[in-house]
Amino acid sequence: MSTGILGTRAGLVADINLILQIAILIVLLMGCFQARRRNFSAHGRLMTAAVIANTIAIIAIMNPAFFRILPVAIRNPEAQRPTTLWPHAAIGALAELMGIYIVILMKLETSRPPRLRNIKWRMRITLLLWIVALAMGIALYFVRYV
Repeated sequence: MSTGILGTRAGLVADINLILQIAILIVLLMGCFQARRRNFSAHGRLMTAAVIANTIAIIAIMNPAFFRILPVAIRNPEAQRPTTLWPHAAIGALAELMGIYIVILMKLETSRPPRLRNIKWRMRITLLLWIVALAMGIALYFVRYV
């Protein structure tokens, strides 16, 4: 019996979070496309929106779920959920913190162009970490609800 909208055992909140994370990925990819087209103002707005949406999802959805799973993960660290949970949480937190750092850095450097070579690699690493965290989050969703 499913309680969510995706036909799994997941609740509505977990389904909404999964859909939101996939939507954020689409926004991130649209932002990358804008950067390739050298439309940096649209790129910045899209990336800022993605970081803000992800921050809200982390605070409102992922943190409560994490702290519900945490006691089980501590008691049985070899179980399938905790082995997926820890890397997802660590990589996702790192990606989010890097995203926040880059957005703040770009907002502070509006008066002069940032050193693009350094920031470009930070952005690419952040995107890669975010995609890895998303893949682990999807794996966690399937381990837990499918």
